[in-house]
Amino acid sequence: MEIAVAIPAPAVASPERRPERCERCGSRGFNLHQRATKALKDPLMPRVPILRFICKRCRKTTRLYPEGIDGGHQTVALRQASVVLYWLGLSYDGVREYLGRFGCSLSKATVWANVRSTGLLSNRHRLRAEPASLIIQEGPNGPVARLRVRGGPYSMALVPNASHALTITVSTQQPELARLLQCRLLEVARRLGLQPEPIRAGEAARA
Repeated sequence: MEIAVAIPAPAVASPERRPERCERCGSRGFNLHQRATKALKDPLMPRVPILRFICKRCRKTTRLYPEGIDGGHQTVALRQASVVLYWLGLSYDGVREYLGRFGCSLSKATVWANVRSTGLLSNRHRLRAEPASLIIQEGPNGPVARLRVRGGPYSMALVPNASHALTITVSTQQPELARLLQCRLLEVARRLGLQPEPIRAGEAARA
């Protein structure tokens, strides 16, 4: 069984977008002040364009980020990916090590903060892989994390792609474990507002 969850990509800033109002004086009048780029931790978007506007009244500058980007160096997609990986069995160290294979290493404290922000910290439904069972191997589409729980072995893969941004696939050959993984993935997807999707046979061969 394989099931996947798609995490949407950040949208690129559009020149037509403007801040709604100035945070300092409340004015709605702005001039485009500068086009710049922002460095990110994301497998698909190492840098993203941002726009800086200046208020016509008080001259305060305001940055306008693309949807899915904020003042931090993580994208919303990467935050959600770290939470899904943790929820499905990786430890904080495991998430850090696995994402590091994509050039997006996060500290344990950052992963903890990502999980805490979703309200899933210390949730008893989270899968917990057996200690020292994590093996990360190179697959056809990138690194694959192989783990083991009491019900048997399973694998997870984070696949960056142009259409869905980041897709996390989970697979196992154990029927009982497959049902448990599906249940847990559906639960975390619901909590994060993501859409799980079954993988058809042809797609599974490419994953």
